[in-house]
Amino acid sequence: MDLLIEKDTGQIKLSEYNLLVQDIEASSPSMTVDRRTVKNRSGVINAGAQFVSKTIKVAGSFYASSLLDYENRVDELNALLIDLDPYYITKMIPINDELYQYQIPGETTNDLNLLEIEHEPFKYRYKVQPDGDLNFQFNGKSDKGLFFKFTFYFITAEMPFGETIPKTLSINSDSISYDGTAKNSQLEYPWTIKLVADTQQSGTFTLMIGSKTFSYSSQTDIQSGDIFLLKGIETTKNGTNVNNYTNREHFVLEPRLDKEIPVTTNFQGTIQILNFVEFYK
Repeated sequence: MDLLIEKDTGQIKLSEYNLLVQDIEASSPSMTVDRRTVKNRSGVINAGAQFVSKTIKVAGSFYASSLLDYENRVDELNALLIDLDPYYITKMIPINDELYQYQIPGETTNDLNLLEIEHEPFKYRYKVQPDGDLNFQFNGKSDKGLFFKFTFYFITAEMPFGETIPKTLSINSDSISYDGTAKNSQLEYPWTIKLVADTQQSGTFTLMIGSKTFSYSSQTDIQSGDIFLLKGIETTKNGTNVNNYTNREHFVLEPRLDKEIPVTTNFQGTIQILNFVEFYK
C-alpha cells in the first residue's frame, strides 16, 4: 500500500521517502442533523441534515540509518504534509498479489521488498488538510537501522467525500452513468452543462437530468453554433447571462441502484458535462 500526494507543484508518493504505508482508513462522513421540538407535540421535526467532514488515518513504518537521518526525514515530511493550502491524497493499491502468496520454508532466499511493489491509484481521492501533528514513535533498532512507526491524520478540506478526477463527459444517450455513492449538486460543487446547437431551432427547450428539469424560453430562435452553459446559479448563452429566460433550475447527480441517471431533452445539438466528478461517502 502507498499514499500519493498531489499538489499544484507536482506529485510524490510516501514510498519515495522510504515510508512503508501499512494502513489507510477513511471514516464515514460526519453528519449534522437539525432536529426541532414543538411544545406539547410528541416527537421531533427533522429540519434537514448535511454531511460535514471525513477523516483519513495513514499508518506505517520506516527505518532511519541514524538520528540525523530521522530528523531530516521528519523535516521533509513536515514540508510536504503540513500545508495551509489543501491538497489531494490518493490510496495506492498493489497491482500484484505477491504480498499474499504462501511459501514453503526455504523455498526462496530473498525477502519481499514491499517498497518496490508496483501500485496503482484507487478510483477516487480526497482533498484534505492535516488534522493535528505528524506522529512518530521509536520502536527499536536492528541491522536495518532505527525503526519508527508513524501515524498521520487528515481531514477533508471541502467536500466530505472521495472524489474522482474531473473529466468532460459527453451525453450521447438517454442516461448518464454515475457510480458515485453520494449526491453531487451544482450548488455545492462547480460542474457545468454545456450545450452546443448543431442546427437552427426554436428558442424554447427543456433538459431533464434525474429529478430536475431545466427550461429555457425565448422568442428568438436558437442558431447553429450557439453555446449554452448551465452552471446551476447562472445560465449563459454565448457568454451573456440569460437567467431571465430560464426557470433557474440546478442539477443534482444522485446515486441510483442501476447507476444510470435518466436524461431527456428536445435540444438539438451536443451536450457535455464539464468538470464531471463522482462522489463517494
